[in-house]
Amino acid sequence: MDPWLILLPAFVMSALMILSHTYLGLHVLARGIIFIDLALAQVAALGISLAFLLGEEAHGLTAQIYAFGATLTAAFGFAGLRRIPGKTTREVIIGCVYVVSTALSIVILSRSTQGMEELKSLFNGNILWVRWEEIGIVAGIYLALAVLHGIYRQKFLALSFVSEETRRPGFLWEFLFFASFAVVITLAVNIAGVLLVFAFLIIPAFSASLLVSSLTNRLLAGWGLGLFGAVAGLWVSFNADLPVGATVVSVIGLLPFVALMLRKMKI
Repeated sequence: MDPWLILLPAFVMSALMILSHTYLGLHVLARGIIFIDLALAQVAALGISLAFLLGEEAHGLTAQIYAFGATLTAAFGFAGLRRIPGKTTREVIIGCVYVVSTALSIVILSRSTQGMEELKSLFNGNILWVRWEEIGIVAGIYLALAVLHGIYRQKFLALSFVSEETRRPGFLWEFLFFASFAVVITLAVNIAGVLLVFAFLIIPAFSASLLVSSLTNRLLAGWGLGLFGAVAGLWVSFNADLPVGATVVSVIGLLPFVALMLRKMKI
């Protein structure tokens, strides 16, 4: 069988993640809350861990409901972060959420004989085995969120891309933004794992920020760099018989250097 037929579902899922995650990553970079996506991803993993302990299938619908409930609760709390003065304090809170969620996941899964294998799966994901039905569901939900953010574009952009002195939309819009984040993270973690989710959220957006300045150009550049990294990572993983998630993350990690080289060539 042609290798690309095997890799195609994984690439399509990666493309969906890059298109949505890069946009969210630019918001995160603008706010200076870099690790909030990692924290939310780990909270989603915590919800899945709890469902698994209670006897549910880790990648089933019930586990997804647990994960979404956990991330939505965290999103409600994170929506109030702006009221806390000082970026350092906010990052400390986000870091605490991440480390406590990770520790609780380990404790919960240690109660099961298969728990450590499931924890490994939550970190590394299984994007190579994603089914077209799953891709269709993710695409539909991501499209609905894209329409929402398109209709209320100015409201959502004002949350992250206006100065501290400018009046921003209130708590409800903050919660809607983080609730969108929670949906995206929950769906992605179940398929791709925590590491790949964080890589797709931050690295393409950061790389694009090194290359271009306007928001639109950063979004387009982030998409291009992310897709290039995903293709290269999947190809290396397939040919070298390496773990898919970790390999793609490793290749994606080279994108900032690619961006710097492109910037130097442009200059």
